[in-house]
Amino acid sequence: MFLTTFEEANRGLLIVQGIYDILPVALFMIGSVILLRSLYGKMVKGCYCLLAAGSIMVFSAGLLKAFHKIFMGMLRIDYVILDKQFTPTQSIGFLLLFLALIGMFTSKNKDHVNKEKLSVISLPLFILALDESVKEGSTLNTFSNPWPFLSMMIIGAAGFLILLILISIKMKLKIAPVLFGLSVLFMIGMGYLSTMRTFEGAWMQISCNVLYQSTYMAGCLLLKKNHLDTVAIFNK
Repeated sequence: MFLTTFEEANRGLLIVQGIYDILPVALFMIGSVILLRSLYGKMVKGCYCLLAAGSIMVFSAGLLKAFHKIFMGMLRIDYVILDKQFTPTQSIGFLLLFLALIGMFTSKNKDHVNKEKLSVISLPLFILALDESVKEGSTLNTFSNPWPFLSMMIIGAAGFLILLILISIKMKLKIAPVLFGLSVLFMIGMGYLSTMRTFEGAWMQISCNVLYQSTYMAGCLLLKKNHLDTVAIFNK
Protein backbone atom coordinates (compact mmCIF):
# COMPACT_ATOMS: atom_id res chain seq x y z
CA MET A 1 0.00 0.00 0.00
CA PHE A 2 1.36 3.41 -0.96
CA LEU A 3 1.46 6.52 1.20
CA THR A 4 -1.24 9.16 1.48
CA THR A 5 -0.54 12.73 0.36
CA PHE A 6 -0.02 13.82 3.96
CA GLU A 7 2.38 10.95 4.70
CA GLU A 8 4.29 11.62 1.50
CA ALA A 9 4.72 15.27 2.49
CA ASN A 10 5.99 14.30 5.96
CA ARG A 11 8.31 11.43 5.11
CA GLY A 12 11.21 12.94 7.05
CA LEU A 13 9.11 13.37 10.17
CA LEU A 14 7.88 9.79 9.87
CA ILE A 15 11.47 8.55 9.94
CA VAL A 16 12.31 10.69 12.98
CA GLN A 17 9.12 9.60 14.72
CA GLY A 18 9.90 5.95 14.02
CA ILE A 19 13.40 6.30 15.47
CA TYR A 20 11.97 8.11 18.51
CA ASP A 21 9.45 5.30 18.91
CA ILE A 22 12.31 2.82 19.35
CA LEU A 23 13.37 4.57 22.59
CA PRO A 24 10.47 3.37 24.80
CA VAL A 25 10.78 -0.09 23.26
CA ALA A 26 14.46 -0.21 24.26
CA LEU A 27 13.68 1.08 27.77
CA PHE A 28 11.03 -1.61 28.21
CA MET A 29 13.39 -4.37 27.12
CA ILE A 30 16.19 -3.15 29.41
CA GLY A 31 13.80 -3.14 32.35
CA SER A 32 12.43 -6.56 31.42
CA VAL A 33 15.91 -8.10 31.10
CA ILE A 34 16.76 -6.75 34.55
CA LEU A 35 13.52 -8.21 35.92
CA LEU A 36 14.12 -11.55 34.19
CA ARG A 37 17.60 -11.81 35.71
CA SER A 38 16.27 -10.91 39.15
CA LEU A 39 13.42 -13.44 39.08
CA TYR A 40 15.28 -16.38 37.53
CA GLY A 41 15.74 -18.16 40.86
CA LYS A 42 12.30 -17.28 42.18
CA MET A 43 10.06 -18.76 39.49
CA VAL A 44 9.48 -22.27 38.26
CA LYS A 45 10.38 -22.70 34.63
CA GLY A 46 6.77 -22.58 33.44
CA CYS A 47 6.18 -19.12 34.91
CA TYR A 48 9.61 -17.93 33.83
CA CYS A 49 8.92 -18.99 30.25
CA LEU A 50 5.68 -17.00 30.32
CA LEU A 51 7.57 -13.96 31.60
CA ALA A 52 10.24 -14.28 28.92
CA ALA A 53 7.74 -14.94 26.12
CA GLY A 54 5.57 -11.99 27.17
CA SER A 55 8.58 -9.67 27.27
CA ILE A 56 9.67 -10.76 23.79
CA MET A 57 6.16 -10.31 22.37
CA VAL A 58 5.73 -6.80 23.79
CA PHE A 59 9.23 -5.83 22.60
CA SER A 60 8.69 -7.27 19.12
CA ALA A 61 5.29 -5.60 18.72
CA GLY A 62 6.69 -2.17 19.60
CA LEU A 63 9.80 -2.57 17.47
CA LEU A 64 7.86 -3.65 14.39
CA LYS A 65 5.49 -0.71 14.78
CA ALA A 66 8.46 1.67 14.96
CA PHE A 67 9.95 0.11 11.82
CA HIS A 68 6.57 0.52 10.12
CA LYS A 69 6.99 4.30 10.36
CA ILE A 70 10.64 4.18 9.33
CA PHE A 71 9.82 2.06 6.27
CA MET A 72 7.01 4.42 5.29
CA GLY A 73 9.41 7.33 5.35
CA MET A 74 12.34 5.61 3.68
CA LEU A 75 10.69 3.24 1.19
CA ARG A 76 7.43 5.16 0.55
CA ILE A 77 5.42 1.97 1.11
CA ASP A 78 2.95 1.30 3.90
CA TYR A 79 3.53 -2.24 5.18
CA VAL A 80 0.12 -2.50 6.84
CA ILE A 81 0.82 -5.80 8.61
CA LEU A 82 3.58 -4.16 10.67
CA ASP A 83 0.98 -1.79 12.07
CA LYS A 84 -1.91 -4.25 12.38
CA GLN A 85 0.15 -6.79 14.33
CA PHE A 86 0.77 -4.34 17.17
CA THR A 87 -2.46 -4.61 19.19
CA PRO A 88 -2.91 -8.43 19.14
CA THR A 89 0.78 -9.18 19.69
CA GLN A 90 1.33 -6.70 22.50
CA SER A 91 -1.96 -7.47 24.26
CA ILE A 92 -1.17 -11.18 24.45
CA GLY A 93 2.37 -10.34 25.57
CA PHE A 94 1.15 -8.21 28.48
CA LEU A 95 -1.34 -10.89 29.44
CA LEU A 96 1.48 -13.46 29.61
CA LEU A 97 3.50 -11.11 31.85
CA PHE A 98 0.53 -10.80 34.20
CA LEU A 99 -0.06 -14.57 34.25
CA ALA A 100 3.63 -15.19 34.98
CA LEU A 101 3.54 -13.05 38.13
CA ILE A 102 0.21 -14.55 39.20
CA GLY A 103 1.78 -18.00 38.90
CA MET A 104 4.77 -16.84 40.91
CA PHE A 105 2.53 -15.85 43.81
CA THR A 106 0.70 -19.18 43.98
CA SER A 107 1.43 -21.71 46.71
CA LYS A 108 2.65 -24.16 44.07
CA ASN A 109 5.47 -21.89 42.87
CA LYS A 110 8.07 -23.44 45.14
CA ASP A 111 7.71 -26.96 43.81
CA HIS A 112 5.57 -26.94 40.73
CA VAL A 113 3.21 -24.77 38.69
CA ASN A 114 0.72 -26.29 36.28
CA LYS A 115 2.17 -24.37 33.35
CA GLU A 116 -0.28 -25.98 30.92
CA LYS A 117 -3.21 -24.24 32.66
CA LEU A 118 -1.34 -20.94 32.83
CA SER A 119 -0.01 -20.93 29.30
CA VAL A 120 -3.25 -21.79 27.53
CA ILE A 121 -5.39 -19.16 29.27
CA SER A 122 -4.59 -16.68 26.53
CA LEU A 123 -5.38 -19.17 23.75
CA PRO A 124 -9.21 -19.18 24.03
CA LEU A 125 -9.13 -15.40 24.44
CA PHE A 126 -7.08 -15.11 21.27
CA ILE A 127 -9.47 -17.40 19.35
CA LEU A 128 -12.46 -15.45 20.69
CA ALA A 129 -10.88 -12.19 19.58
CA LEU A 130 -10.31 -13.55 16.10
CA ASP A 131 -13.88 -14.79 15.92
CA GLU A 132 -15.23 -11.42 17.06
CA SER A 133 -12.87 -9.22 15.09
CA VAL A 134 -12.17 -10.79 11.73
CA LYS A 135 -14.99 -10.27 9.27
CA GLU A 136 -15.80 -12.46 6.32
CA GLY A 137 -13.56 -11.74 3.37
CA SER A 138 -10.94 -9.92 5.46
CA THR A 139 -7.43 -11.03 6.27
CA LEU A 140 -6.12 -11.96 9.71
CA ASN A 141 -4.26 -8.68 10.02
CA THR A 142 -7.42 -6.58 9.66
CA PHE A 143 -9.35 -6.31 12.94
CA SER A 144 -12.66 -4.48 12.90
CA ASN A 145 -13.26 -4.90 16.64
CA PRO A 146 -10.11 -4.31 18.73
CA TRP A 147 -11.84 -4.47 22.13
CA PRO A 148 -11.06 -8.13 22.92
CA PHE A 149 -7.35 -7.38 22.47
CA LEU A 150 -7.56 -4.00 24.19
CA SER A 151 -9.19 -5.68 27.19
CA MET A 152 -6.36 -8.19 27.34
CA MET A 153 -3.81 -5.35 27.11
CA ILE A 154 -5.43 -3.28 29.88
CA ILE A 155 -5.83 -6.24 32.23
CA GLY A 156 -2.36 -7.58 31.47
CA ALA A 157 -0.39 -4.31 31.62
CA ALA A 158 -2.20 -2.89 34.65
CA GLY A 159 -2.17 -6.22 36.51
CA PHE A 160 1.54 -6.71 35.80
CA LEU A 161 2.44 -3.27 37.20
CA ILE A 162 0.16 -3.68 40.25
CA LEU A 163 1.87 -6.96 41.12
CA LEU A 164 5.26 -5.25 40.80
CA ILE A 165 3.97 -2.63 43.24
CA LEU A 166 3.01 -5.42 45.65
CA ILE A 167 6.47 -6.98 45.30
CA SER A 168 8.07 -3.61 46.03
CA ILE A 169 5.90 -3.10 49.11
CA LYS A 170 6.69 -6.61 50.34
CA MET A 171 10.39 -5.75 49.99
CA LYS A 172 9.66 -2.62 52.09
CA LEU A 173 10.87 -0.26 49.39
CA LYS A 174 9.65 3.33 49.22
CA ILE A 175 10.57 4.69 45.80
CA ALA A 176 9.95 1.61 43.65
CA PRO A 177 6.18 1.44 44.36
CA VAL A 178 5.91 5.13 43.46
CA LEU A 179 7.73 4.53 40.17
CA PHE A 180 5.51 1.61 39.21
CA GLY A 181 2.47 3.67 40.28
CA LEU A 182 3.61 6.44 37.93
CA SER A 183 3.95 3.83 35.22
CA VAL A 184 0.26 3.00 35.68
CA LEU A 185 -0.66 6.68 35.37
CA PHE A 186 1.46 7.14 32.24
CA MET A 187 -0.14 4.01 30.78
CA ILE A 188 -3.58 5.56 31.34
CA GLY A 189 -2.31 8.74 29.71
CA MET A 190 -1.18 6.76 26.69
CA GLY A 191 -4.65 5.29 26.41
CA TYR A 192 -6.17 8.77 26.31
CA LEU A 193 -3.63 10.09 23.81
CA SER A 194 -4.18 7.09 21.54
CA THR A 195 -7.67 8.44 20.84
CA MET A 196 -6.08 11.50 19.19
CA ARG A 197 -5.73 10.38 15.59
CA THR A 198 -3.37 13.20 14.63
CA PHE A 199 0.33 13.49 13.85
CA GLU A 200 0.82 15.70 16.93
CA GLY A 201 -1.10 13.21 19.07
CA ALA A 202 1.29 10.45 17.98
CA TRP A 203 4.26 12.51 19.17
CA MET A 204 2.61 13.08 22.56
CA GLN A 205 1.74 9.39 22.85
CA ILE A 206 5.34 8.35 22.20
CA SER A 207 6.60 10.91 24.73
CA CYS A 208 4.16 9.56 27.32
CA ASN A 209 5.35 6.05 26.49
CA VAL A 210 8.96 7.15 27.10
CA LEU A 211 7.95 8.32 30.59
CA TYR A 212 6.00 5.09 31.13
CA GLN A 213 8.90 2.86 30.22
CA SER A 214 11.47 5.05 32.00
CA THR A 215 9.65 4.70 35.33
CA TYR A 216 9.18 0.97 34.70
CA MET A 217 12.89 0.49 33.99
CA ALA A 218 13.88 2.60 37.01
CA GLY A 219 11.57 0.52 39.22
CA CYS A 220 13.12 -2.71 37.94
CA LEU A 221 16.59 -1.28 38.59
CA LEU A 222 15.62 -0.53 42.18
CA LEU A 223 14.30 -4.07 42.65
CA LYS A 224 17.61 -5.39 41.34
CA LYS A 225 19.63 -2.96 43.49
CA ASN A 226 17.75 -4.11 46.58
CA HIS A 227 18.55 -7.74 45.82
CA LEU A 228 15.24 -9.06 44.54
CA ASP A 229 17.17 -12.11 43.35
CA THR A 230 18.19 -13.07 46.91
CA VAL A 231 15.46 -11.65 49.18
CA ALA A 232 13.12 -14.39 50.39
CA ILE A 233 9.70 -12.90 49.77
CA PHE A 234 7.75 -15.51 47.78
CA ASN A 235 8.03 -18.66 49.84
CA LYS A 236 7.28 -17.29 53.28
